[in-house]
Amino acid sequence: MNIKSLLLGSAAALAVVSGAHAADAVVAAEPEPLEYVRICDAYGAGYFFIPGTETCLKIGGKVRTEGQWYDAYNPNSRFGTLWHTRAELQLQTATDTEYGPLKTNTELRWDWANGGSTSTNLLHASISLGGFTIGKEDSQFNVFTGYAGDVINDDVVYDGPYELNQITYNYDAGNGFTAVISVEDTNSGTGATGANGEDSSDHYAPDVVAGAGFKSGAWGFKVVGGYDSIVEEGAIKARVDADFGVFSAFLMG
Repeated sequence: MNIKSLLLGSAAALAVVSGAHAADAVVAAEPEPLEYVRICDAYGAGYFFIPGTETCLKIGGKVRTEGQWYDAYNPNSRFGTLWHTRAELQLQTATDTEYGPLKTNTELRWDWANGGSTSTNLLHASISLGGFTIGKEDSQFNVFTGYAGDVINDDVVYDGPYELNQITYNYDAGNGFTAVISVEDTNSGTGATGANGEDSSDHYAPDVVAGAGFKSGAWGFKVVGGYDSIVEEGAIKARVDADFGVFSAFLMG
């Protein structure tokens, strides 16, 4: 074997090895196209589509901190100072179905006071479809008439119970007429008593709320009534609204 034959053989061997490596080479996959978050404006401001789904999501919340050095409600209190911090997280979803929008509402609250007292509370958790709402929300005795209204301080205005399990139906005729009917949990617990002082801890009868309203132009009127099955008493309240654009007012009682 001469040198020329040896060189040719070596070149052929290198070519075979190079071909084998080329066959084993890993081809990088094409990068998937970016999917930007899409705005979902069908259910109001703040919603966006969850990537890969047709469900719209809205995220909200707040953080509040406050200090107190005098208790106006109890001047003789031995607690001279108080520092309280609160955080809230709200998640709302909406999906279009053949029966109308399927919506959920969840709201969580965390409180921390004086570095030694903390609490977590599920304020609201409900599912809505076709006018029906099932879950934990504020009583419709409050919600239907707009709570205590836009006032500076509602601490001394008790407008009804909050955070109740309920089954509610809201009706909107589309011509200004609205109505609501709700069957709500009494929230009775250990030690609860009825109208005659009887034990109502295991009370099973729900409270009932019903209301109706009408709005035309600048004027609106709503009336709502509720019956408390524990104390066996009812209540009615009404609200009149006037909205002239730059000026608005309401009367409720």
